[in-house]
Amino acid sequence: MKKVPKDKDESKEQYEERIKQLEKRIEDLEKKEPGKLRDPGIQVEKGSGGDICVEGLVDGIVGQFIPGLGGIIKALEKSSPEFRNRIADTDAEIKHRIDVGWSSKPVVDYHVSTRPLSSGPRRKTSPREVNVRMPEKGPVREPIVDVLDGKDYITVIAELPGITEEDLIVQLNGESLEINAGKFNKTVTLPCAPKSIMEKTYKNGILQLKIERS
Repeated sequence: MKKVPKDKDESKEQYEERIKQLEKRIEDLEKKEPGKLRDPGIQVEKGSGGDICVEGLVDGIVGQFIPGLGGIIKALEKSSPEFRNRIADTDAEIKHRIDVGWSSKPVVDYHVSTRPLSSGPRRKTSPREVNVRMPEKGPVREPIVDVLDGKDYITVIAELPGITEEDLIVQLNGESLEINAGKFNKTVTLPCAPKSIMEKTYKNGILQLKIERS
């Protein structure tokens, strides 16, 4: 059910009130001068506000505001078919306004269209390239390393917190020991040329190496 705007209801009520006032004044005038305001040939339609003249509505309203002019309009209707047609159109418009409401605002019909925006073939769009920026590796840190020079071997102890044994790479290079483990990287200079790594243990982030002297 369509909801009637509030201003439309008020305009219709105001117009109906004006019609009622005009009818009352017409009835009063008829009592004083019977037969001068309504013609026996005028069709009358029964409405909520009383008897409303349909074909002669313009005659009654004009005659109410300008006495004597209603008779002139009737005379013109009889003598001029074109003028009579115009009066009939005006009467029909007034009746329509009474039925649907008297408002100067246009009636807007809101509806939803489901038709496609374009009737032509759809264009194939290429997949959009998304650049995913990989997080950069953190800065390389040097682990804390202690070197103990013994008589038969060299002991190296390095602290590597958060590193698993699988990520641990240890190798000898000349008189140096290279330790690579995730974010930790350090080259340790040994006190003498090493021969080989005798033993390697790693537990709780602590690397311990025993390196044979040459």
